[in-house]
Amino acid sequence: MTYSISAQELADMLPTGVAILNHRDEAIFTNRRFRDLMTTSNPRSFDCWSQSIHPDDYDRVATAYHNASRAQQPLRIEYRTRDDDCPWRLLTLTPMAADECARFGLDSAGGAICTIADITQEKTAELSQRKIAEEAQQRKTQQERFIDMISHEVRNPLSAILHCTEDILDAVQTTTNDRDRNAIIAQAAETIGLCVAHQKKIVDDVLTFSKVDAGMLTLTPRRVQPRAHLATSLTMFRPELRKENIEFEYKLDHSYEEQGIDWVVADLDRMSQVLINLVSNAIKFTAKSGGEMKVRVSMGASTSRPPSYPPNVVFFNSDATALGLDKTRQAEWGEGPTAYIMVAVRDTGIGISDEAQKRLFERFNQATPRTESIYGGSGLGLNVSRRLCHLHGGEIGVSSKEGEGSTFGFFFAVRKSDTAQSSPSASQTAQMDQTCRNILSLGDEMTNGNHQMTSPAISQDPEVTYIEEINPACKSDGRKNHTAKIAESTDSSESSAPETQPKEEKENSQRILLVEDNIINQRILSRKLQSLGFRVTEANNGREALDAVKKDHFDCILMDQAMPVMDGNSATKAIREFEKEQPAEYTPVLGVTANVRAEQQEEMLQSGMDDVIHKPYKMDELTGKIQRLTFKESG
Repeated sequence: MTYSISAQELADMLPTGVAILNHRDEAIFTNRRFRDLMTTSNPRSFDCWSQSIHPDDYDRVATAYHNASRAQQPLRIEYRTRDDDCPWRLLTLTPMAADECARFGLDSAGGAICTIADITQEKTAELSQRKIAEEAQQRKTQQERFIDMISHEVRNPLSAILHCTEDILDAVQTTTNDRDRNAIIAQAAETIGLCVAHQKKIVDDVLTFSKVDAGMLTLTPRRVQPRAHLATSLTMFRPELRKENIEFEYKLDHSYEEQGIDWVVADLDRMSQVLINLVSNAIKFTAKSGGEMKVRVSMGASTSRPPSYPPNVVFFNSDATALGLDKTRQAEWGEGPTAYIMVAVRDTGIGISDEAQKRLFERFNQATPRTESIYGGSGLGLNVSRRLCHLHGGEIGVSSKEGEGSTFGFFFAVRKSDTAQSSPSASQTAQMDQTCRNILSLGDEMTNGNHQMTSPAISQDPEVTYIEEINPACKSDGRKNHTAKIAESTDSSESSAPETQPKEEKENSQRILLVEDNIINQRILSRKLQSLGFRVTEANNGREALDAVKKDHFDCILMDQAMPVMDGNSATKAIREFEKEQPAEYTPVLGVTANVRAEQQEEMLQSGMDDVIHKPYKMDELTGKIQRLTFKESG
């Protein structure tokens, strides 16, 4: 059987666009698919091809095409078109040999075969896979950073605990004076208690997150009074607020009384967990802000799901998944009318940037990647808080301006308890009144002579409690100020502690530069090194360490890795550069870290550190490494 078909008809049957071009880039032949894929108003002209290229890709494609055409080189390039859905095209350009040009009637100046294919489907799949891969890499990076944070936050207190236990054993075995022994043991016990509390918070966050993530966390509804229960939760901050000298206010919004909220069915233990997390963050991040040091907690109520509270905090929009987590609709919560308890926590701290607020409630995330090294924390607290709000039929939100403080608001659904059961006994009423009075007195205690209250802490106005400044408020710098107060008491107790080494030995000892941003660890380690005969100079971050090295020589530098201002790796690189430029005498650097991944240790060594020790460590391990480094250097 014989078929009669022209070259044009055959070319028009191809799924790929084909064109034959002369040396002036004029099309002497095109098939139907080529004209269709150009997506222009005049598809029969090859000159219109460039008009189909998306503006964002035009310069790249045009430059590559003209370079290949002039050099008679093959080309393969992808680009998007101008259509609304921006379909993708693949263009190839293949120069023709002289005999091929003659076959198509082209002169010796040359020509080329050009093809265009629609690769939208393939490109969409490629971009989707790339996005999946990028998201997987982001999750991996987040998880690694989370593991690093957990390691840092757990191991760092362990160093202080380990050193305190050594102090206790030394005091029992070597100290004969009961008063000195008791002072050392009491100080060690207080430090251990603070470190254990910190670790407990980290562990609680991880366990709660794991249960929520696995869908295993349940709520336990019971009849409670939100006003008294949440007030009781706040009393735990009394010592911390007193040490930080932060002014504290607790207020009831008039809406709370208007809605007649008294006894309700709720799991306030879980909601207290949210409040405690927010107040902890407020205290931790409170910094110098116009001479004010304040944390304010207010509580209101609503009969409908609130869009915001206070007005400047707009709650996130809960998606269908979040709304489906609401446990308050189950039968065990009773049939009472639904009400919504709203709580706001305001501070005058460091504030949060707009960009950071977008990531704030994601798992393993804090305001910035360096937040955990400056202020501590697991990066789970806010994510856990939002999930707990979802379980209790609520939501959370934030309003903040960098450098001016933050306001976090959240709400949760409750069921009002029926009137017949909600009448409290005289003893219950007295207990609630006493609890609220304790919270009111908490605000007065925190003034410490620096402020004078001129209106009640609980008022009809939920937003303002007026304060008259008498003396300038103290300054705070996140975690450092909190631990500095403890360190001061550590120093005061040292004056009564017995000397464990002769004074003459200390005067002839090696000089150590101790670089550590955690003040508790710094002071404890400094004291123990001095008791072993070392002369110690302290630095709070890498910048201070570099300044110290430029002024004086040290036999060894103990360099923490994760620090604010300048981290240990950056500081070590800068010190090595300084030694080359001067030239200055080489100083061995012993890296100290709570992170245990091998790649992190390798980074420390590559930065110029001579060795690394991991927290927690015993003093004999530390001094052994110091002696080996200093002996190697002197030898």
